[in-house]
Amino acid sequence: MRKLLEWLERETGLISAWGRFWTQPLPAGVGWGHIFGALTLLTLVVLFITGGALMFYYSPTPDQAYASVQYIEHYLPAGQFIRALHYWAARLIVPLIIIHILRVFFWGAYKRPRQMIWVTGVLLLLTVIGYGLTGYALPWDQKAYWGTVVRLKIAEGIPLIGQATATFLRGGDTVGAVTLMRFFVLHVFVLSVIVFLLVAWHVLQVRRMGVTPPGVPVNREEEVEKPQRLYPEHTARIAVGAVILTALLVWLSLNYPAPLEPRANPMDTAYKPHPDFYVLWLHELVAFFPSHLEFVGSFVLPTLLVILLLLVPFIERNPERQPRKRLTALTTGTVILLVIVGLNVKGMESLPEPEKLSPLEKQGQKLFVELKCYSCHGINGGGGPVGPDLGLGGKRDPEQVRSILRNPAAHNAHTVMPAYQLEPEKENALVAYIVSIGPNSKMPPVPPTEPEKPASHFEENWFVNHKFEVRKDPASCGDCHKPFFCQACHQNRRPSSHDAQWLKFHFGNAAERPEMCASCHSPDYCDSCHRVMRHDTQWLQQHGSKLAQFGEKMKWAGQTMSQMCYQCHTPRSCQGCHSGALPASHKVSDFLRDPQVGHGKVALKQGTASCNSCHQPQFCQSCHGLPMPHPEGWDSDHPQVGHKNPALCQRCHNFKDETCQTCHQAAPSSHTEDFRKEHPRRITDSGASCQVCHGRNACMDCHKLPMPHPGNWDEAHAKLGQQRGWKGYTGVKNMQKAQCANCHDIKYCNQCHQP
Repeated sequence: MRKLLEWLERETGLISAWGRFWTQPLPAGVGWGHIFGALTLLTLVVLFITGGALMFYYSPTPDQAYASVQYIEHYLPAGQFIRALHYWAARLIVPLIIIHILRVFFWGAYKRPRQMIWVTGVLLLLTVIGYGLTGYALPWDQKAYWGTVVRLKIAEGIPLIGQATATFLRGGDTVGAVTLMRFFVLHVFVLSVIVFLLVAWHVLQVRRMGVTPPGVPVNREEEVEKPQRLYPEHTARIAVGAVILTALLVWLSLNYPAPLEPRANPMDTAYKPHPDFYVLWLHELVAFFPSHLEFVGSFVLPTLLVILLLLVPFIERNPERQPRKRLTALTTGTVILLVIVGLNVKGMESLPEPEKLSPLEKQGQKLFVELKCYSCHGINGGGGPVGPDLGLGGKRDPEQVRSILRNPAAHNAHTVMPAYQLEPEKENALVAYIVSIGPNSKMPPVPPTEPEKPASHFEENWFVNHKFEVRKDPASCGDCHKPFFCQACHQNRRPSSHDAQWLKFHFGNAAERPEMCASCHSPDYCDSCHRVMRHDTQWLQQHGSKLAQFGEKMKWAGQTMSQMCYQCHTPRSCQGCHSGALPASHKVSDFLRDPQVGHGKVALKQGTASCNSCHQPQFCQSCHGLPMPHPEGWDSDHPQVGHKNPALCQRCHNFKDETCQTCHQAAPSSHTEDFRKEHPRRITDSGASCQVCHGRNACMDCHKLPMPHPGNWDEAHAKLGQQRGWKGYTGVKNMQKAQCANCHDIKYCNQCHQP
């Protein structure tokens, strides 16, 4: 061993350099306040070691990043502790380095010739914050994804360079796989190289120039005595601080594991990310400016602050280090520090308060996770998007929650939620927890599922589209899920493919691809229905009599024969057999229009129930233009309907038979004694009112030609008039006997025809 050390010293000089480093003298006044630089370095070493260990199992892709973190948390030995140690070290290093910088500032240790030591310290602070911002995205949970989206959105508002910077970090227009990979490279490689170079330069410069004597002016450092050494005097202080820091890190890691929210869901726009404490003041600063000036708070002011920090040693040239002799610098620094602290305190007020759960509510929270309620229900953004977010909606009624758990379909017919029949103690605990959920609640830690969901389960709108995947390959679900997995969701709700018309078509789908049914149903499920409903050859031969047997039951249940058949069959299904075997009433050559044996007579004699045995009520309405039989209030409205469409009534009614005469036994009041001479002047609607009772051909019975006069009457009326009664007339009396006199007075004709 001795020869090895001698060879190493001879070849590299490391042994003597190491000895000189630990034996360097320290000025009087160096004490406990000087240990924070060493503690920061120790924390940085912890981050490098734990981060390197996590890299062995982490996969920087959107479909595997979250799963790999879950594996580290739940299956890797000591994985949860290592990740928690990395998490808490990353949070503690920021206040440690800030305390170190504040100590240097207030004691004036940045003055010449140590200006560049101060500059490297400020750059180290910025790099550590960059570590936090890039590592923020790596777990790829909800907080990581949406926090990255928000920060890149803020970066876009920076003039000139904002859009290009955000696009480069995203790797495109949206946060995705390229974004995660670039953040991983920045976090693991780029920033690590920068930190290594800055730390090496910082430590070497401190070693070369020595530790600054507290309170001594710049030009009097050589007069200060250096009675102590780095080892063992100051090393003892560092060791005590290191033990306390290590104990704190271990305690935090064991009692407060690193959080892991649900997997990143780009569709869950309701999620609200909350920033970490070291950038909380920056988010509050942005809120002071309108949207078009956000870049002032997000970029301009922070950049000016960084520039000011870097230039402090070059601006403040006062050689004194005593605080009372540097009031201008200390006052300015103190005001800036108080503003940042005030913004941080204000920002912490908007953070959700930690949950305070009773023992019963904690038991309910555990049940909430065990029953996988989080797969559908979110809590303030975390969780599944299928069901309502339980963090919204205000206070809940415990009894209503209990009722929904027992029978969710009674509250929402289309719910996918299964009914839960829990033991009273468990039900009370779950109800108590759900009632306690409010706007400040968070999703409880969710264990990983086994097997892990494939990448297809995280595509956009997967839950809505999964039925199409099942149709393409019904066996695809069976690769991962047992039948009861699907039935847990579908046991109280048909899938959307089973709509109101599904039963009419399912036999065709089942015949083409029987495995479609088997993807959700067991064989006995179909058999239990088919034993009663499936029609064999004997059924087809006897279905007429079977329908007659069921007729009374259907009548009692308020259903018609057709409604019973149409539960499974479409009208075309019956027409497939009956297209050549119509009922006897339908065999008349002109069944629709025949006034004696047509469908109108059949409907009047047998009632519309005879039509509805095969046809739906809408079937009649599509032809008649109104519901059949006549709706309520028909007695008062039918003249107006008949007036609008006289031919409509004639499809069923003959105006010369008893149908109308049952009401119209006497002539209407408009038919006075001289009506025959006066009726031409009464016709103001081209005869439509006459047709309501008399039909289209009533006028021709008297006039021997269509009424009113056709369009070419002016040219042809003389010829037609001679044919209809003018031929051989002599005198006014004969003219009055002519057909024209039925409607026209002789004076009317004499206007053109002088005697």
